[in-house]
Amino acid sequence: MVSILKILIPVVFSERCAWAARYAARLAEEFGSQLFFLNVDQRDNASTLEVFVAKAIGAISHKSIVLDGDPANRIVECASEFNADLIVMPTYHGRYRAFLIGSVTAKVLHDVECPVLTGVHRYDESLEIPDAFRNIVCALDDSPGCVPLFRWARDLSGIFGARLKSVHAIPAVDETSENRGEVEVRRYLLTEAREHFNDYFASEAEQLNVDLRGGDIARVIREVALANHADLVIIGRGHANRALGRLRTHTYSIIRNSPSPVISV
Repeated sequence: MVSILKILIPVVFSERCAWAARYAARLAEEFGSQLFFLNVDQRDNASTLEVFVAKAIGAISHKSIVLDGDPANRIVECASEFNADLIVMPTYHGRYRAFLIGSVTAKVLHDVECPVLTGVHRYDESLEIPDAFRNIVCALDDSPGCVPLFRWARDLSGIFGARLKSVHAIPAVDETSENRGEVEVRRYLLTEAREHFNDYFASEAEQLNVDLRGGDIARVIREVALANHADLVIIGRGHANRALGRLRTHTYSIIRNSPSPVISV
């Protein structure tokens, strides 16, 4: 069962970090979580951090930590020290870095064991905090590691009372082509993927109904998230089960293009 009792929120006093603070506070309402706010700087920012947090979330109970050193390393260390169940952070802070994931965020995604929730990367997307989580999209890789990821997403959706949509993208499949040979290849690859998922989930109480799509992985996930009005997108990055499937190599691209926050498990 999903348990999010401790949430770590790294902040650098930006608008997007204020969003992360509010989002974490919203999740804390659902899970009864403890909130840990971390600022890494060479100066003593304890009072500044308290003012920032109070402005973002009001008088909600929390713990503030100010450290010096390398930001990414300190975040990873604090996540381990506090046994964080989730890290909530934005992806970048510059309007002109639309194709980049910040180096700190990238290192955190790579190094930490716990799930990481990253905010919407694009400036043209909303930074709203949902009043309710109604729709969740889970992107599955074609590997046995998709089973624990799906169970995690299913449990989270159950807690929120949200509808869960599962999708698997096959880059080699061109859904628009009417070429006879490509049509046969498409039929073969989709059938093969369906059989794999049937095998992976054979022991589940209900057979998984996964939406199989052809095309670029990040684009497909974005389209499915938009079509289903997703409040969250859940993807795997290999830490939950050590199965490093193909989807992990697309983590940054998925996060950059998602119209909603992404939880990387």
